[in-house]
Amino acid sequence: MRQGRLRFVVAVGTILALLLLPSCGFKRKLVSITVIPDTVTITGSGVDLQFKAVGNYIHPPDSRDITTSVVWQSAAPEVVSVNAAGLATSGTVCGTTITITATGHSDPHDSSSGIVVGTAAVTVKLPPAC
Repeated sequence: MRQGRLRFVVAVGTILALLLLPSCGFKRKLVSITVIPDTVTITGSGVDLQFKAVGNYIHPPDSRDITTSVVWQSAAPEVVSVNAAGLATSGTVCGTTITITATGHSDPHDSSSGIVVGTAAVTVKLPPAC
């Protein structure tokens, strides 16, 4: 009876160890960024919209909110600007398919590790002008 119980405990311990090990010594690596929402239309000037950046990692596979850890940028800040926290604000100019980017490093502790970029498309309509 004791030997059967010991085998069970060893089996459970082995499974837990495999699940909890930090993925064979590989560094955690950011492989993509998902920007939410990925496509949006804003109607009006001075309208705020919060973007969220979700980092997708390997070693181990995981996804987490990295909104405040990325660099945000708008391709046309006069149409829609975005601050360091991912808060976008529509301007006084119309525009379609303006790209908002969220940029991070694949290894946040190594600035030479490579760049990972996520994007969203924003259209700004100002009634009745657009």
